[in-house]
Amino acid sequence: MTTLVTGATGFIGSHLIPALVDLGYQVVATDTVDAPHWITSNSSIPYVRADLGRDADVQELVSGIRPDSVVHLAGLLVDACEAEPRLGFRVNVMATLSLLEACVASGVTRFVMTSSTSVFGRGLAEPVADDAARLPETVYGQTKLACEHMLDWYRRTHGLSVGAVRFPWVYGPGRTTGLTAQYSSFLFDAIARGEEAMVVNADQAGNWLYVKDAVKSLILMLESGAHSRVTYNVMGVDHSVGEAMNIAQELFPNARIRIRKTARASYPYASSFDDTRAREELGWRPEYPIRRGMKEHVETVRRSLEVA
Repeated sequence: MTTLVTGATGFIGSHLIPALVDLGYQVVATDTVDAPHWITSNSSIPYVRADLGRDADVQELVSGIRPDSVVHLAGLLVDACEAEPRLGFRVNVMATLSLLEACVASGVTRFVMTSSTSVFGRGLAEPVADDAARLPETVYGQTKLACEHMLDWYRRTHGLSVGAVRFPWVYGPGRTTGLTAQYSSFLFDAIARGEEAMVVNADQAGNWLYVKDAVKSLILMLESGAHSRVTYNVMGVDHSVGEAMNIAQELFPNARIRIRKTARASYPYASSFDDTRAREELGWRPEYPIRRGMKEHVETVRRSLEVA
């Protein structure tokens, strides 16, 4: 089975692709930049540089590869979408539309992508259920909601097998972008480097999903059959930033963690979500409580520093 992975050089792609290869998938990777070393050093992973914002690139990519399935990870994150809404919609929505059209034309059997809990906005009863009112407060959330609607339309109109997972705070080694990285991965990276981890929003709560669990959920979605719903909440564990840093201090007694009291920032998302349907219909269960994920994150970064 050939699986095309878009956004391959990003944080989640860099963890998903090796996992797929280990499971025996024939993976073709694509992104807008030159292939990183972890791809070029592995001859079993073909890499195609393409711009999904160009219809011609998308058509050529999908018709040339003719994949059995697609995992669509490419897209702009919150800050970029807020800075340039037009670009956010072009990259996140129009590129997805072009990709879906190409998949229908080429007979792709399964299309999976990442959505986000940002589709919900604030003011909802928590934990927020899959079918709660979706009133996103960010451009990024609006683009993800538009993509969810498109998936449902392509399923109903063209019979395309589609699915998406809504992620909360995804953390792990290698994350360098995104609003919630400053609450999670950046702090753990600082601990791994022996630097001071400065916490400015200790009271902010969120759901922490380790990247290997995020990958697990995508593979579950890829391998699942058709379900009554298109998109599922996929959650890890709820903690405030302060609680997570207390755990980090226990795991790494020499870590330099400082909490600076500041006015609580306005956070545009809910903090707790219900993933009951993913558990019941997909068999979803996270394997990484925060202690395990945090420990692996810090130790992985430390090993990479030793090699460097």
